[in-house]
Amino acid sequence: MSALALRRAGTADAARVTALLAAAGAALVTQGFRNWERAYPLELVLRDIERRAVFLGIDGDDAVATFTLGHAPVIPYVPPPWPDAALAAVYLNRMAVLPARQETGVGGWCLAEIDREARALGAAAVRCDVLADNHRACRFYERAGYVPWGTREHLGWTFCCCERRLAP
Repeated sequence: MSALALRRAGTADAARVTALLAAAGAALVTQGFRNWERAYPLELVLRDIERRAVFLGIDGDDAVATFTLGHAPVIPYVPPPWPDAALAAVYLNRMAVLPARQETGVGGWCLAEIDREARALGAAAVRCDVLADNHRACRFYERAGYVPWGTREHLGWTFCCCERRLAP
């Protein structure tokens, strides 16, 4: 893996983020997972860039990964599955790696950058949810120290709710 750089996305990057999410979604569909089948709309990426922290992993001129962090979940967890729901946390959404770069360490690099950004935001934990049927993705997060704390339903899909406590 060559040297990757993390950059906070601006409005000029919205099309690159959208394209990356679409490519990752198409790859998931070929694996039988349809929850990202519908492309994430450009207008929602622009909204996220304005309201949340959207990041790009850059290799040279190429965007190879993206993820979004926020202090609150996009869709509230009711009831919260976390053992300490009041713990200062950031919520991870839409982490995607360009399909050609999957299985090359880019995902692990993203998780390390997410931890670094979360600490900078004053968080003690990172929380996310993962399609429960995508066992490969669930194992990826669990190997990185994310603990599953139950499930939730959204739009007919079941998601595993995961949390990673950050070392001080």
